[in-house]
Amino acid sequence: MYKNLLSIVPFALLLCLARQTTWDAPPEARKLKNKVSLTGEKIDGIARIYREKCVACHGESGKSNGSPSTTLSTEPADLTNAKVMNKIKDGELFWKISKGRAPMPGFEAELSETDRWQMVNYVRYLTKVSEYRYLGRRTPSR
Repeated sequence: MYKNLLSIVPFALLLCLARQTTWDAPPEARKLKNKVSLTGEKIDGIARIYREKCVACHGESGKSNGSPSTTLSTEPADLTNAKVMNKIKDGELFWKISKGRAPMPGFEAELSETDRWQMVNYVRYLTKVSEYRYLGRRTPSR
C-alpha cells in the first residue's frame, strides 16, 4: 500500500509544479535599477515598438485584451492592473521583458538594453494612464 502511495506523490508534486502560474524574476533582478527616463520624444518610438511586439497579446492599452490573448496557454499580464503592477520592481519587469516565458518571447536579443528599459517605462506609463482613467482624471502628461 505505501509503495503505491510513494510512487504517486512525486507524480502529483510534478503536476502541481507544472500548473504553477506565478512568474517570479530571480532575486538579483529586483536589484536592477532603471537609469533611463521616458521623455516625450522617446515615448513615440517605444510606443511604436510596443505596438509591433506587444499589442497583439497585451492590447493597445495594456489591458490583456489583444486578439489572440484568449487562445494562449497563459493569459498575458494586465499591464493596467495597478494593484499588481505596483508590486513589481522595475528590474523584475526588465528581466521578464528580456527573458520572456512561453508564450511571450524574450526580447534580449531583439531589443537593445535601452529599449528594454524604455519598455519598462512605457508599461509604467500604461499603468498610470489606467489609474488616472479609473479615478476620472485627465491622462498624466508624458
